[in-house]
Amino acid sequence: MRTARGSAKGRTRGQPHARGRVNTSFQVRDSKAGATPHMQMEHIASVSRSSGLEQGGDALKDFKVQEQYRVFVGEKLHKFWTEKQTKNGQENILILFRKLREGIFASKRSDAFAIEVYEISLCLSALFDSPIQTSSILSHLLPELYTSASIQPPISSVLIYLLHHLIAGYPSQKTYFEHLSCLSPNVLDRTSEAYVWISNLATSLRTLNYIRVEALSRHDVYRHILSVSESSDKTNDELIRLSHDAVHALVERLRSKARDKAWVVLRSAYRELSASEETQTWMTKYLLLSTEQTSECASGLSLEEWMNERCRDGHLRPKEGAVGRWIVCKVR
Repeated sequence: MRTARGSAKGRTRGQPHARGRVNTSFQVRDSKAGATPHMQMEHIASVSRSSGLEQGGDALKDFKVQEQYRVFVGEKLHKFWTEKQTKNGQENILILFRKLREGIFASKRSDAFAIEVYEISLCLSALFDSPIQTSSILSHLLPELYTSASIQPPISSVLIYLLHHLIAGYPSQKTYFEHLSCLSPNVLDRTSEAYVWISNLATSLRTLNYIRVEALSRHDVYRHILSVSESSDKTNDELIRLSHDAVHALVERLRSKARDKAWVVLRSAYRELSASEETQTWMTKYLLLSTEQTSECASGLSLEEWMNERCRDGHLRPKEGAVGRWIVCKVR
């Protein structure tokens, strides 16, 4: 995911800077002597809300306080993973990281620590399905913060960036292409596996080639791309795993949107559907319901379950006197 640092001067085209080695483990980390007490961290003022007027309103502009607050947030995140996860719990974690980012932004900090905070925030916003936060984070992170810190963006961040815009504008790809054009070849090499993959995925979505979308969006395909890109940097296994989960969550969200569109196309094209083995195999792929997707982020639906749901929605009805055949109720 990261490569060895070369100096900025004389760097060859496409050769990235290495990132500084920062301990980004999501386990509780030791804070420095004199750390702000836990309760004080719990109620520390937000830079954006206090505008510097509230007592301690500028505290998070201090680099040392930011690092202490990161330890505090890390404890909260570690506890969150060990408990039953709720939407409120997800939102509270995102709020804590947003408060820390506000302090980093207000202090104009641009180093490996700032990058780490933004990357974790980005992955969590994708995992927790908070596109507003994802957009806000990306607007500062890529490419601006990476450029300021002289750090090469990991391919996971680049793919999250592009997948987010594919989802946000779906089925339009206008914003996707606008943001793709903002990425220089040093950030996303146009001959790389990652670029070929995301470009082919976008093309297949645009041309309604859902069989191809299904093949490209299989977990093993993009997991290979991510694994190749990170092979030279094993300094942060926790963040690597989190970034993989974030990419996977976005791909599954995109598959869901494509599935809905594929069903509209299918309903308009066919009067009847059968339960023959050949038809089931084809529909499973066309509707992106492949059993290969077995993680918690996947749809988790078999074709039969999905068809039963469409019957309840009034999209299908069993054909009278014919076992294993359905009448397609046309879109009105």
